[in-house]
Amino acid sequence: MSFHSISYNAGPGILALNWTAAAIAILVMILRVIAKLRIRHYAVNDTAMLCALVLALAASVMITLAIAHGYGRHSQYLSKANQVLALKYYTAFQCLSIVATGAGRAAFTLYLLNILRQERYLGWILWLIFMLQIIINIVSVATILAQCQDINSLWDAHVGTACWNPNVERIYGYVQCSINTASDLFLAVFPTYTFWSLSLKLRVKISLVVLMGFGLVAMVASVMRIVNLGSVAERGDQTAATVKLTRWALAECYLVIVTASMPCIRSLIIASVRNISSGNRSRVVGSQYKISPPIPSRAAYSTWADAPLRLSREYNLGSYPMELERVGGRAITKQVDITVFRNRSRSTRNGDYRRC
Repeated sequence: MSFHSISYNAGPGILALNWTAAAIAILVMILRVIAKLRIRHYAVNDTAMLCALVLALAASVMITLAIAHGYGRHSQYLSKANQVLALKYYTAFQCLSIVATGAGRAAFTLYLLNILRQERYLGWILWLIFMLQIIINIVSVATILAQCQDINSLWDAHVGTACWNPNVERIYGYVQCSINTASDLFLAVFPTYTFWSLSLKLRVKISLVVLMGFGLVAMVASVMRIVNLGSVAERGDQTAATVKLTRWALAECYLVIVTASMPCIRSLIIASVRNISSGNRSRVVGSQYKISPPIPSRAAYSTWADAPLRLSREYNLGSYPMELERVGGRAITKQVDITVFRNRSRSTRNGDYRRC
């Protein structure tokens, strides 16, 4: 099939990628929230990542509407009304996906700041990345919307107005994507080096390295955006020329959210695997309760009339994954077994209880 064929339509493929990635991101985010609530450690970074997901879903809706009006096909085969609507929704998609991707990286930076706050110099670098993600992505949206005096000319080629040289947006796009790529590389590699230096079991180190290394996948998507960024300067056939850029923008957006959330659901995955492998019933705090040793009968009290009798109660509070976010400034996830003992003594002389 020729690229310039009238039957060319990249829309269905974009929709499949779009909503498959969105479904995976929603599932991972649900698991993240459950894991954080389970250990009672829901934090600001989780709310920030939820905001990133909401923005990404809004971007998905915009590109879906754009495709409904012909995006993914050559503009010459679309009616004027559909050309305008397709490009208007595509412009909204651009802005929302850029902000969503930046918010996802900023949220992951906050997560790392929370568990590596004792590393002073690393903390300064993380704050720098956080600020860069906020600034460069907002400026990127501003360059898209402010490049023409009449904003309607962005989606309607028949509106005559003064605009910047299209290369301005393209060059800034290269700068933005390069900073994003460098941020992905740092956020994936440097924490990996830090966690590897901890006194942890080898399998724990490897799991942390793998989880943090997922960020390199998002970096690949960012690199591919750079490769296809030249299409933004194409003014004649944007509905078809920017298809590859759109695919990689969607991939990058959702990969950032998914890969940045993977370390947060580690404890939940481990707990689930252990429960399945052991075949035990799920344990709930305070659900198990036993008395040891058995309480003697009243006849026994008369035998020990002159000495207090100690009754020992053992409360098995079960086992559950617990995340210790800052132990010596570093994060450790471990299994904690809690058992509470309560002893009481009883004197048969005055019939009262003395608690120990």
